[in-house]
Amino acid sequence: MIKVLIADDHAVVRKGLKLYLGLEENIEIVGEAIDGEDLMNKIKTEAVDVLLLDIDMPKMNGITAIRHLVSEVPDVKIIILSMHAEEIYGATSYKFGARGYVSKDADPAVVISAINAVHNGGIFYSTNPTVKNKREAESAVKLSKREIEVLKLISAGRSNKDISEELRISDKTVSTYKQRLMSKLGAKSVVDLINYSKQV
Repeated sequence: MIKVLIADDHAVVRKGLKLYLGLEENIEIVGEAIDGEDLMNKIKTEAVDVLLLDIDMPKMNGITAIRHLVSEVPDVKIIILSMHAEEIYGATSYKFGARGYVSKDADPAVVISAINAVHNGGIFYSTNPTVKNKREAESAVKLSKREIEVLKLISAGRSNKDISEELRISDKTVSTYKQRLMSKLGAKSVVDLINYSKQV
């Protein structure tokens, strides 16, 4: 029996997963966590084989949680379950120790496949599916010094005009950098850029 804990701040996601996964004969849901702190408390008191972990959680985001979990409960296999594209957080989560990444847009059957795969010692990523790709995963996205500067200013809530004045470049150039960043990172919005900036 694979003991699974679900960590997500959205009740509908937790309940939906619990209902669906509960139909599997070899899977048992042993707990739910609503934020990062709740997760860290429960993971130490429950016997957990696989953790389904959301990235965007209150009190402690998923990436930070992975770093703590790998050192404190190394036997727990972590699968990221996120609304963000794998291209944005896949390499980072893999680098820090997650064994799988599943989009919330995926069919529930994919979640079951991921749970079985990582429980059996496998890796469940679509962009870097095996350990031999670790080097590519860790350097999947290369940003120039200027791109990183623009990204950090965007994440600080600065407008294009503010960025252009601080970096002494034109508004048009700022827009070009922003579009380039979105393309490189597979981001669909400025929010995605801000989320990614927290990891660089």
